[in-house]
Parts: sequence; structure tokens; C-alpha cells
Amino acid sequence: CGSIFARPGAMSDNERNAAAVGRRLLLTRQALGHAQNEFARKAGISPSRFNHYETGRHLPSLDAAQALCDAHDLTLDWIFRGDASGLRYSLVEAMRLMNKARSDDATS
Repeated sequence: CGSIFARPGAMSDNERNAAAVGRRLLLTRQALGHAQNEFARKAGISPSRFNHYETGRHLPSLDAAQALCDAHDLTLDWIFRGDASGLRYSLVEAMRLMNKARSDDATS
């Protein structure tokens, strides 16, 4: 539920957060070279539930986020806040290159 004062059609903070978390999970999964099912199952999360996280329909619970961290060497700061400082350099570099390629594709 959003605020009663929110503009009609405006996203709530929770929806914005879920969308941002979803984008980070998608980028991370792709940078690691995993299919969605494989990425989810390695963390003990059902693929359909993970799809809801990745598409921004739901925020992962703390337990689910911790399982993703444990399985894929991520941090809660990365998942929820976008702070990549605790991630492996190779993962950060892979994500940077993917973002650069996407922005290059969008401008061509």
C-alpha cells in the first residue's frame, strides 16, 4: 500500500526499492553467467520466487537475500543499497563492462 497522498500511478518507495534490487540481481546474475533457475536454486530459492525478486515485484526477505549472498559471494549492502564495495573485483568489473556495453548499444 502506498501513501494516501501519493500521486495516482506513482511508485511507492517499496516499489522503487524492489525495482532497484531487481535490477541489481539481474545484473549480478548475468555478470556471473548463470541462468535464472540455476542462480535461484544454488541459493535454495524457488525459481519462480527469484523471478519475482529479479523483476521487482517483491523485495527478497532478509533470509532469501542472505542465502543469495552465501551462494554467490554477494553482500546485503549490494543487494539492498547498491554498495558494491564489498564485492569481488572481478564481479564488479564484469558488471561495469556489461553496463558499458548496454549504454554503448543504447547510443548506437
